Amino acid sequence: MSATPTILILAATPIESTFLHLLPPHATLLHTGIGATNTAHALTRALIADPKPTLVIQIGIAGAYVPGGLAVGDVALATDETYGDVGVITPDGWLSAQDIGLPLAPATPGHPARFNHFPLDTALVRRAAGVCAPLVARTGPFLTLSQVTGVRSLGDALFDRFGALCESMEGAVAAHVCALYDVPFLEARGVSNLVEDRDRSRWRIQQAAEAAQRTALRLLEHVDTLLP
Repeated sequence: MSATPTILILAATPIESTFLHLLPPHATLLHTGIGATNTAHALTRALIADPKPTLVIQIGIAGAYVPGGLAVGDVALATDETYGDVGVITPDGWLSAQDIGLPLAPATPGHPARFNHFPLDTALVRRAAGVCAPLVARTGPFLTLSQVTGVRSLGDALFDRFGALCESMEGAVAAHVCALYDVPFLEARGVSNLVEDRDRSRWRIQQAAEAAQRTALRLLEHVDTLLP
């Protein structure tokens, strides 16, 4: 790139960014707060600023679905994000926004209408995975929900429905807003727990958060490779 890229790193909480206080000049850290509204508000304010960030990187923790094969402490890199609870529950089962014909992002000259599903830039994700190969266990789809899943049977059902590796409360929102403003987006999350019957004694929040931060730092070191 001819101009120096500006990177915006998103973390929902300070817990997820404990050693990102000394960032290079081209990077900025933004704590959005937990959940959809806080994320959308904070990120939109950042994207309408001048200059607009060149790349947004979301980091944080996630719960991994047991059938997906990730372990606690692993880092996953998103290939796409999906809203897992935007739709309608009917007597015959759950229907997505696409099933009922209500797009969340309208069609543009460059993109079709988008519903629950927000794919990330394939080439960008591939370059990021190459840069972070020693640190990232898997790349694949992520799921975003408004509540944490604390029941193994429900987690397995979500995996069967969406095929996602893990879940968070912010990722699809950030991918959605970045799509609206045509800003490249990456997401790296450390697995703090498996999606099983809830047992907080088995969670490893700090370990997962630190693993995701190490991945973010690696990405920052190789921005020229990510955005050639």
